Amino acid sequence: MSRPTSLKPLIALIALACFVMLGGALLMQHLFGWEPCTLCIQIRLWLLCGGVISLLILALEAADLRWLGLPLWPLLLAASAMAVYDNTHLVLIETGVLESSSCSPFPFYAFYLPLHEWLPSVFMSAGVCGQNDYNILGLPFSHWTLLSVVLLLALSLFTAWRAIRR
Repeated sequence: MSRPTSLKPLIALIALACFVMLGGALLMQHLFGWEPCTLCIQIRLWLLCGGVISLLILALEAADLRWLGLPLWPLLLAASAMAVYDNTHLVLIETGVLESSSCSPFPFYAFYLPLHEWLPSVFMSAGVCGQNDYNILGLPFSHWTLLSVVLLLALSLFTAWRAIRR
């Protein structure tokens, strides 16, 4: 019987992807002046949650306490899936499939967890959903982020599946 393969590199890649995407969004905002909308801010929250959860899972793996990390996998998958959901919502608004009125001016958590007051440089939305003038290599920025979070979800699902099969 072969020894189970370590998931640490895959979990570390998930954490790295979350924090790189979050850092990229902050870079675009503060260096290039791109204003995030409410959905962009919610995607940031999901990326932060995914990054923190994956670091917790990684720490438990390193401590050989992987069974304690099992309840965290559904949370990681939920954070990744919500990033895909919110980003898809944003793309549908930008392409005219949904009306921009379907985007609230306040993130869903604003009244219970006022992150926009505690960390305004990260969680304050100043842009309008559906008004994306930012293109990279001819594609809107929101399409690139959608591709990124879909890949993150796929990597999270693959890694969770491998964790369950051990």
